Amino acid sequence: MSLDPTPAIPQPQPAPTADVFLQFLVNLVNNGGQLESIGVTLQMGGMLVSGSIVSGAEYFDRFAAAFADSLADMDTPARQSVRTSLAELGDVFRLPQPAEPLPNYIHLADALFFTADGTPIAGQPTLWRGRSSAVDGFILGRMQAG
Repeated sequence: MSLDPTPAIPQPQPAPTADVFLQFLVNLVNNGGQLESIGVTLQMGGMLVSGSIVSGAEYFDRFAAAFADSLADMDTPARQSVRTSLAELGDVFRLPQPAEPLPNYIHLADALFFTADGTPIAGQPTLWRGRSSAVDGFILGRMQAG
C-alpha cells in the first residue's frame, strides 16, 4: 500500500513513427521474389500519392538511367559513370532484406499526385521516394488521373 494519496496519472504513449504494416509490404517488395510491385495510394499531409511500390534496387536503377539520360551535354563515358554511381545506391536492396529493422523509405514507380479530394495535380507519372514515417494512411490500389 502506497502512502502517496496522489493517483498515478497514465502517461501518453508516443505515436508510432511509421505504419508497421506498410513497412512490411515495402520489405516484401524489397526482397524481390514473386512480388515485384504493389499498387498503393498514400495519404500524406493532405495530399495523395498514388503509384506502385517498387524495390529500392529498381528505384535506383530507374532513377540512375533517367538522370544519366538527362545529361545530354556530357560525353557517353561520363554519363555512364554517373549512371553506375547512382545505381550503386540500390545495391543494399539487392541483398536479402532482414525483417528488422523495417524500411524507413518507400519507393514508388509511376507516381501520380492528387489533392485530398482526388483532383489530379498536373504532371507525368514519375519515380517517387518518401519516408514511411510521413505516411498518414494508405489503401491498396492506384488512383487514375482523369
